[in-house]
Amino acid sequence: MNDKINQLEKIIESYQRVVVGFSAGVDSTLVSFVSNKVLGKNALIVLARTETILEEDVQLARELASKYNFNYKEIEYNELEIENYANNPVNRCYFCKSELYSRLAEIAEQENTKYILDGANLDDLGDYRPGRLAAKEKEVKSPLIECGFTKQDVREAALIFGLPNHDKPSAPCLSSRIPYGTQIDRKSLEMIASGERFLRSFGFVNIRVRHYGEKAKIEVDKEMINILYENFDEVKSQFEKIGYKEIEIDPEGFASGKLNRNIINKIEILR
Repeated sequence: MNDKINQLEKIIESYQRVVVGFSAGVDSTLVSFVSNKVLGKNALIVLARTETILEEDVQLARELASKYNFNYKEIEYNELEIENYANNPVNRCYFCKSELYSRLAEIAEQENTKYILDGANLDDLGDYRPGRLAAKEKEVKSPLIECGFTKQDVREAALIFGLPNHDKPSAPCLSSRIPYGTQIDRKSLEMIASGERFLRSFGFVNIRVRHYGEKAKIEVDKEMINILYENFDEVKSQFEKIGYKEIEIDPEGFASGKLNRNIINKIEILR
């Protein structure tokens, strides 16, 4: 691990000036932290505030930026206005990332900076990630992939550096809870966020509220499903207040990328 960390530091240092896409997840936090460590103010750490990022993550990003004295900037825009995004095609993430990287490229040009970095790791290459195409097109660098970091490696390195979010659960954007082909709107995103925020109060670690219109299908870690059943009346009451008329517990438990299963064998990247 020390060798990987040293390699990561050397690669980022060789870029001299960078713009880093930051989300407060552990991956982008590690890249941001190391960039700040080796490049100081020549590393500009940028958070994109949109409808699909939780306010809790925005607050965490600000806390991390303050704690480590990042050269930090926030940008804000409406993802639902991105062409093709709200229609939720199977390559939705391509349009999202393409917009993000285009905005980061504009900032990089203003800052006379050649390199844009993201927090992708090796495990991301083994899943359906249409956003990787956008990264390739925009020539975004992925130093964690270059240095052979898996997700577990990232968490280990973050722990070595003492990063407070080293064990933060993966939190893809809220749109990932909505089945492909179903229109995305602000109300749906707010319902998902409210549901997951409420469930976290019970101590669940990995949570997904899959959104099927007026039906919510809840996923928590399998070993904690019994706690969900024990509190189901309270959960049902709160979810009805949020706007759901039908609430279902997924007996399989939490599984990342579950909505990709129905399309993974018939995906065509549409341009």
